[in-house]
Amino acid sequence: MSNNHIPESLAQLDDLITALSEIRDGYVLDAARWVEPLEQVESLRYVGQMLSAMSELYWEAQPLHPRFVSIVDPGRKLQGDNPDAIYHYARIDGSRKYRVTGRIQQECYTSFTLHAAADDGGMAGPLRGDVNDRDLTVDSDGCYSLTISADEADADGGDWIDLPDDTINVIVRGYFQLPVSAQNNSGVSVDIDIECLDVDTPPPALSDEFIAGRMAEGIAFLRQVTTGQGQLGGPSAAPFVSEVPNVCPKPFSFRDSGLPVPGAADIHYAMCRWDLEPDQALVMRGTLPPGPFANVMLWNAHMQTLEYRGRQSSLNGDQIQLEDDGTFEIWVSAKDPGHPNWLDTDSHRRGSVFWRLLLPDEDPAQPTSEVVTI
Repeated sequence: MSNNHIPESLAQLDDLITALSEIRDGYVLDAARWVEPLEQVESLRYVGQMLSAMSELYWEAQPLHPRFVSIVDPGRKLQGDNPDAIYHYARIDGSRKYRVTGRIQQECYTSFTLHAAADDGGMAGPLRGDVNDRDLTVDSDGCYSLTISADEADADGGDWIDLPDDTINVIVRGYFQLPVSAQNNSGVSVDIDIECLDVDTPPPALSDEFIAGRMAEGIAFLRQVTTGQGQLGGPSAAPFVSEVPNVCPKPFSFRDSGLPVPGAADIHYAMCRWDLEPDQALVMRGTLPPGPFANVMLWNAHMQTLEYRGRQSSLNGDQIQLEDDGTFEIWVSAKDPGHPNWLDTDSHRRGSVFWRLLLPDEDPAQPTSEVVTI
């Protein structure tokens, strides 16, 4: 008599072992991906953080008994994280109905996006719906309630967003424009919860079939964020990504792009690769359009923000010091240029500069870019 009571999940465990071998050879040891040893060393830490995300976002997910999981923090960075934001993720079932309750406190913006499954196993596939706090009924204490379902009557006169039947998750973004970035500030938190309205029984005992399904999706995610990840400087379908190093493009919104990506529909993005010698700096100049939030940051080759707890690798609109005429000047370099808007590359020779401009009152202009010797 066999002692294997978990044939389906054991098969997934075997696939995880296979995936880790693929990641070792096709990601960590892929010489074509890494220009400098530091990038390869970082790949090991990155894989560990993706295993953490796989476990919590996928293996622990229960769509009929959902909970919001914090996607990133200083010890788990992925998919272009943001020191000025707190992101939450909940797995849901498009055939059910849900209610999200929360309280807006220090946030300058809160949004909810619904996503279908990604073809490549990524965290968020095509956008199926979105709403932000400007569209919600928020009381004097900052409290709100949002029903997510296929029938508006479920909201009983309250705020509601349509739930297409192929939706698999909801992502919540809380943005903070504060003197100390949210991820560095222990006094900043997001008050939020979710419940499934048509399930009133406790979760059933864990089954081999159920955990195998969660494992399969998690392993697909793990592959997508490693061997499935594009190389730094490679081609991109996103119109806001510059193909020219050290040249920042004109900001562009995901809503206008129509791409099946997890970016917020209310944000204009701009991204370019920096590639600098130790005595060089990339200087970007321009103006910030009026709006509730803006920031700029540096990512490594794994789409992770550089160290931001002990170094200045990001600046939000409250932190950027403007010139007398209202323009900004941002310096990206390994050496301290003596400018307050210095973004420290932390010994990285290359990486990505990423801008976010939230709900701008006017179309953002393209910053100028110049490489100078320090």
